Amino acid sequence: MGLKDFFKRKKTTVDPDPISDLILANLKKGYYVDYNLKTWEVISAGRYDWGQNDITYEWQLSSHDETIFLEREIDDEDLWCITKKMPFQQLDIQTINKIKEFSKPPDTIFFKEKQYYLDETGGALFYKNNSDLGKEVFKWDYADDKTGTFYLTIEQWGENDYELSIGEKVEEYQFSNILPSQ
Repeated sequence: MGLKDFFKRKKTTVDPDPISDLILANLKKGYYVDYNLKTWEVISAGRYDWGQNDITYEWQLSSHDETIFLEREIDDEDLWCITKKMPFQQLDIQTINKIKEFSKPPDTIFFKEKQYYLDETGGALFYKNNSDLGKEVFKWDYADDKTGTFYLTIEQWGENDYELSIGEKVEEYQFSNILPSQ
């Protein structure tokens, strides 16, 4: 092959565009993103596989003084939510007892001056950081009674391991300055 032929060859692979691929849905471990007047580092990325091509994506974000979780649910449009873990024991004792005794929480929960109503339940496999091994989880999702923008979630991991988180709906435009770690 001559020098002229070398320059005539077409490139067969397309490199990712470092600018246009920096969108919220493409966050990866080690990326940085600005939200709510803070810069957050993506500590981990995971997904909940609910079956039948129903996937929810989750990123753990950490700033200098707190940790939150960003969730993306794909429906007719992308639905985004920020959640924060809370101690499970902050639920009232009747709710905790009902969950532990009957493996089912009540249809309504009053927490932090808000009334939440059971919205969805389901089991999934959770895959953290592209792991091939999923961990079983069962979730009860609640929405507030007034606006539907605030959420409460109870997760059951294994026989007696429960987690509580509260959150709120967010919009993609609230996030900016997405940067890869390298």
